[in-house]
Parts: sequence; C-alpha cells; structure tokens
Amino acid sequence: MRTLVVVNEHAGGGAMADVFRRLEHPLRAVIGDFEVAFTDGPGHAITIVRNALGDGVRRVLSGGGDGTLNECVNGFFGDDGERIAPDAVLGLLSGGTGGDFRKTLGLASSEDALEALRNGKTRAVDVGCVTFDGKDGPKTRRHFINIASFGMSGLVDRNVAAFKQFGGKAAYFGATLKSMWGWKNPRVAMTLDGEALPARPIITVAVANGRYFGGGMMVCPDARLDSGVFEVGVLGDFSRLELILMSRTMYDGRHVYNPKVSMRRAALVEAVAEGGAEVLLDIDGEALGKLPARFEILPGALNLVVP
Repeated sequence: MRTLVVVNEHAGGGAMADVFRRLEHPLRAVIGDFEVAFTDGPGHAITIVRNALGDGVRRVLSGGGDGTLNECVNGFFGDDGERIAPDAVLGLLSGGTGGDFRKTLGLASSEDALEALRNGKTRAVDVGCVTFDGKDGPKTRRHFINIASFGMSGLVDRNVAAFKQFGGKAAYFGATLKSMWGWKNPRVAMTLDGEALPARPIITVAVANGRYFGGGMMVCPDARLDSGVFEVGVLGDFSRLELILMSRTMYDGRHVYNPKVSMRRAALVEAVAEGGAEVLLDIDGEALGKLPARFEILPGALNLVVP
C-alpha cells in the first residue's frame, strides 16, 4: 500500500519534529517504504492529502496534533464534499498539544500507534461536516473527526497558542482562565434533528463524534465513532466560579450529572446566536468561524487505522 506521512514539525510547540525523527526508522520497519510531506502553514495538509490521494496514495498517516489530523481528514474530501478515494485509509502518529482524538482511540503513545499499524486493523468511522459563515460572508464547509464546539471553547482555542509551551492540559487550563476574563454567556437557539429547542444561555456546546477535547476533558463520555449520530453536550448557564469548581469533573465525565449539563443525540444540529452575539467555533481544536452553523454526521465516511 503506497503510504504518505504528513508531518507538521511545529505541532506540540515544535516537539513533532523530534517525535518524527525518533519514529522514522521504527515506522519503516513496521510498514516498509513511505513518502513524507512536511506542512508549511495552515491548510497545507489539506492540499497535500488531496493531491496524494489523486496520485494513488492509499494510506495517509497524520504526524501532528488534532489540528493536523483535522486537515488530513479534510484532504480526504473534495471541494464538492465527495470522498476522493473511498478505499483510502487514515492513521495517526503521536504528537501535538492536545492529542484528544488519540485518547478516544486509546493510542497513548508512539508505540501504541506503531502497534496499531503493525496489526493493520481498520474501521469505517463517522465524520462530521459543519457549515458556517466565513470571514468574508460566503458559507464555509469543514469536516471534523473529533469534536466541533462553540461558546467559550471557541475563545479558548484562540487563546491556547499563548500557552502551548506548557503542553496539553496545562495549556488549555491557562487559555481557559484567560478566556473567562470578561466572558458573558451568550443565548443560543438550537435545532436537533428538526426539533427546535428554546434559546438559552450557554457557556459551551460540544457536537461530538469523539469523547475528549480541551487537553483531555471527557466532555461527551458516551460519544461513539461509528454510532451514526453526534453526542451533543450542552454546558448551560454556568458562572465562572461554577465552571472552575466543575472543571475537575470534566476529566472523568462526572460533569454530566450536573443539572446545568444536558446530553442529547442527533445526526443534524443547527445553532444560531441571539442578539447579534459573536459565538466562536472550535473545530477539532482549530479556531475557525462562528455561528450560525449547521453540523451534519456522515456515517462511515472514513477508513481509520484502529488498535
């Protein structure tokens, strides 16, 4: 199988460059020869993967964090939203700041990733597709494999770059504290599979295919990659103090028992902010766009290497 490894050397505050150098020879021993492409900026991995699949590559390995993985996922789809190579396979290597999607898969280390490639097991998993207002007005479409969210999480995503040197959980915690300064919960109206819900104040809503975001928070414990529906976690009208007190429970999923948290399932989610509020999106850890947005599940749309 012709394989391309897409490496974002800047992932994890630059740590991915060293990670790949350590992995290069063990990886070759596991899968044989492969090609390598290094990204040179935001969005580049999408172009790399699209071109590679069009040229006959049938296995792509994402070397980076959740953002690099998101770009690789988007490279499997054309501008029309259609799959470029339905038989192609995506795999993960360890790296990046958050690494939240790897937690859902159970890939805790580079050795786990190599073992999964050695075993060669793949699974057809769901992919999310979110349509939202772009910066210049026209609608923008983006695929996601883990979690798309909006609210404070979107602001955290824009602030986390200042804390990446601390890595993972600490980086997201610092960005969260910064985002709380001056924060006011916006009112958002949502529709789930055609059911209109009353507008309500929210601090964050997660539209989840995977279980973790924000450096290890198990925001949607019951999300499954092949269920055909999203797990929609609504964190309601929390004060800043309440959020801080609840934050520890988000790492083990106990926050779902809080009366201000609700969990729903839906294949189609639409969300609109009331009163002209700017409610930012976080898409697989990428700071992209704002509400209004439409989230749609694409069942079994991607072949993924799994443990």
